[in-house]
Amino acid sequence: MELVHTLHLYNVYLVLTSAAITGIWGLVLFFTRKEMSAIPKSWRIMLIVVGLLGVLQALFGIIMALSGLKPGGGHDPDHYYLHYVYGGIVALGLPVAMTYATSGKQPRRDVLIYSIALLIMAAAAVRAFMTGAS
Repeated sequence: MELVHTLHLYNVYLVLTSAAITGIWGLVLFFTRKEMSAIPKSWRIMLIVVGLLGVLQALFGIIMALSGLKPGGGHDPDHYYLHYVYGGIVALGLPVAMTYATSGKQPRRDVLIYSIALLIMAAAAVRAFMTGAS
């Protein structure tokens, strides 16, 4: 179980940095390109990577929760459940954004929607770390 805990602890850095970088990159694409015929392939690959890292992070957390472990850090240990809320935002950020995206019909708008979702995921990852790090 210590291995899963360690992976969960260090994977948050990957989620945070990849979501922040991809989100900022997406905003740069949105504001610098007035016309976009398709979402750039390199950005789409990073979007998939962030999504997979978020799901992996949630999987590690679920494994630990099912084994009886609780988030232990933060300023107020009585509010450990907030860790689950922030973790849910990280795991479900991109699937929720997909419901608002146009499936490639308006790629520029899709990039904006996904970029906002990625930055929200990065912020939620920071808050999850603050409520659960131990």
